[in-house]
Amino acid sequence: MRPSVTARALFVVGANGLLATLAASAVDPSAQGRGFTRGGGGMSTSRVASPAVVASWMSHENYADGSTTTLLVLWRGTPGWFSKRGRGGASGGGGGFSGSGAGVGGSYGYQYMSEGGLSFMIEFDYDKRIVTILNHVISLEATNVVLVDGVDSANGPTIVGYRFVDPAPTEQPSSVDPIAAVVKRTPELFDYLRCDLSLSDPVMKMMMPIICGQMRP
Repeated sequence: MRPSVTARALFVVGANGLLATLAASAVDPSAQGRGFTRGGGGMSTSRVASPAVVASWMSHENYADGSTTTLLVLWRGTPGWFSKRGRGGASGGGGGFSGSGAGVGGSYGYQYMSEGGLSFMIEFDYDKRIVTILNHVISLEATNVVLVDGVDSANGPTIVGYRFVDPAPTEQPSSVDPIAAVVKRTPELFDYLRCDLSLSDPVMKMMMPIICGQMRP
């Protein structure tokens, strides 16, 4: 029996102008208690990916058949939307949690993300291989990238695209950033990031060439 492990990584720009990477991992006690015999293990993370996009990532391994399911969601809004309505004194960053478990209805998971005063929930049904985002049910067999636009618009976020990107090579080191790995292999996704946009915050503006450089094909 293996517990489900969730992971969280994010970039925060502090008042001193330095870019810090914060990471934390935790064992989901509910998954341990239930044994998670019908589910699996995995990880989730989110990070600022460009002046207009926050990217969230999920990977889930099915212990029963050894298959791996992944999902990348690119949440796009106006430049710097993720740093509005400040959080904890940081000019950019985010917070969230994820979890998983197994029950009578099968294995499930969720990912919660809060950025720029906005919150989003992604719900997974691993047995059915579906995910629910913004009240849309999406097949994880046909889709592993979802494009969301207008995150901070008056009308709210809208799903504007679905993609399936071939999985990364199995020999890829586990230390590789999975978000950057997908975007770097898909020029269309890099274009969606709008790295050409500028930010008014001088510190974030200074760091964006580094962040976008990590994504560039």
